[in-house]
Amino acid sequence: MPVQRQRLTVAAAICAGVLCAIPAPSDARTAGTSRIAADVIERTNAERAQQHRTALRANPRLMRAAQIQAEQMARARTLAHVLPRAAYPSAKDRLAAADYRWQTYGENVALGQSGAAGAVRSWMHSRGHRTNILNADFSEIGAGYATDAGGRPYYVQLFARPQS
Repeated sequence: MPVQRQRLTVAAAICAGVLCAIPAPSDARTAGTSRIAADVIERTNAERAQQHRTALRANPRLMRAAQIQAEQMARARTLAHVLPRAAYPSAKDRLAAADYRWQTYGENVALGQSGAAGAVRSWMHSRGHRTNILNADFSEIGAGYATDAGGRPYYVQLFARPQS
């Protein structure tokens, strides 16, 4: 699929599934968060294309689960896959909260990069994170972004294959 068409597909999926399903953004920060999450997905699919992998489809439930984790990490000011004191401590809890039924899943988290490009670049230079990004078992993706009270950015990618 041409890159321009992929961008439109990702943007449409995010709007249809996430942005249009919640109240309109009350401020520019919410809209910016959605743009950054969409950029993470676009850049992730670009990395997959370079390695001859199929593009991942943005899924609104995975978007919600990823956003939950980004917000939880920002509130806790902690980078972690598991946050024992959070409302949804593990990825399984977040997937259940978003009502996503999965066969397999994986999660990447990052802290401090200045944008989506930096976050994806960091993940691509980390063996385990790169494995998630390029994993042929995954068919869908969600991304989340939040900042803590000090303005530090937190990024989340949530990959999955839904149940048949």
